[in-house]
Amino acid sequence: MKLIYLSEANLKDRLSIQNFVFNFRLKEKAILIHACFGGTVQDTRFVTKRLSSLLSEAMVYNNAFSADQRNYFYLEGGEMKVKKAALEKLLQSIQLLVIGPVIQNEAGEAVLADPMRMLETIRAAFQPEELLLFVDNPMSPLGAKKAHVESEADIAPFLKVYEEEKPALARALRLAPARLASPSNYSE
Repeated sequence: MKLIYLSEANLKDRLSIQNFVFNFRLKEKAILIHACFGGTVQDTRFVTKRLSSLLSEAMVYNNAFSADQRNYFYLEGGEMKVKKAALEKLLQSIQLLVIGPVIQNEAGEAVLADPMRMLETIRAAFQPEELLLFVDNPMSPLGAKKAHVESEADIAPFLKVYEEEKPALARALRLAPARLASPSNYSE
């Protein structure tokens, strides 16, 4: 299984999204988490459904929902938990789950969740073979390198050359081990 993350920069870039959808050729099952968008629950839910729609148009069999639906993700004592068995059941019949970062707080209200925490929770539960992240600029040569990031030493040479990709490199380091690729070549 693969775990995929789309950052806010990726979501705002039409070319990134087009390339991601067009180049989705993963043979493994995958879970996609995306960044919060627009600062509201409604905007973020819309992006989740829009990604699903675009993927469906490209013949990628997927299911999209916000994490608070059916309480797939929930808080227990302030710690984020995931209903692993329920997600595994969904993955049996589809290629990709698109999960929006909206969760119910302990008062039962839908609120924006930290997608990084969601990624860490899924990684702990599922032990995916790879976590894929994307460069912020889809035309960046850094994406062509498909950098594998496990430590600061892995990103140090890139920080000197790719100043504009510092946020993407920082995400990759936070979520290490991770692969930083381009939306054009990630599934090759």
